[in-house]
Amino acid sequence: MTKNYILSTFAAIALGFVVSCDNTTEDPPNQNKNTTSGTTITGPRILSKVNNGTKDLEEYVTTGGKLSQVFIRDAGSSNTLTSTVTYSGTTISQIKIQDNVTPHVTDNTYALTYTSGKLSAFTMDQTVMGVANHSDFTVYYDANGALYRIVEKKKMAGSTSYTHYTELKFTFSANNIVKADYTTMLMSGGTPTASTASTTSYLYENYDTKVNPYTTLPKEYFMVSSTMTQLNAYMLSSNNVGKVTIQNPAGAAISYPKGYLYDSQNYPVSDQSQTIKYIYKPL
Repeated sequence: MTKNYILSTFAAIALGFVVSCDNTTEDPPNQNKNTTSGTTITGPRILSKVNNGTKDLEEYVTTGGKLSQVFIRDAGSSNTLTSTVTYSGTTISQIKIQDNVTPHVTDNTYALTYTSGKLSAFTMDQTVMGVANHSDFTVYYDANGALYRIVEKKKMAGSTSYTHYTELKFTFSANNIVKADYTTMLMSGGTPTASTASTTSYLYENYDTKVNPYTTLPKEYFMVSSTMTQLNAYMLSSNNVGKVTIQNPAGAAISYPKGYLYDSQNYPVSDQSQTIKYIYKPL
């Protein structure tokens, strides 16, 4: 139930893959079109909203140039996830994510730890329908310092031993994530049980050479949130993805194309149909 609700409430982001699908016959869609509509920000900026014409599907609130709150709104309902970001100095120390239902189905508090200035671990204390769970996450980087994987060990329902294991493994090409493999399995005696493993893969293709608007926001926020919604791992890439494919453990792969219009500073301002709008705030 929890996972289904999370996927539903995060459909505000995932929906962008559907409603922004370009109807052109080009394969991949032409991603290098520019638009001069609206006001161009020429200096530093930060992503403020992603709007579908009737609703701000994503809203990023900044205070003093720092991300302070995030609202993710479901396109087809009143469901909203609210993230509250707390800092210690200039680094994010805590992220609290809650839904807007009673009782909460999503009520997660993450505490972040850094090593040599890079996010190296975080914990999650979670309450689901009155039941307390705890997770310990470890962040791994490759020899070149690129994000490699995020491993979660979870203690369910007050257990003193780990009961569940997940691994989100990233494959990069240059500075873009081209694949994310999300593997889940049970644990026994503190050891993952390989016979229970199940993997869902997300493929990201046809990147442009423009600026990914999510790079204007703290990457630590997206590293944490990607453990909830693995589909959105592309938000950690430097450029804009042109095609996303989901391969579940069973069944056919599902692909969604994405296309963009850009301003003169090479930032996306909308999808090619101009349904989804990317709205920025100058810094």
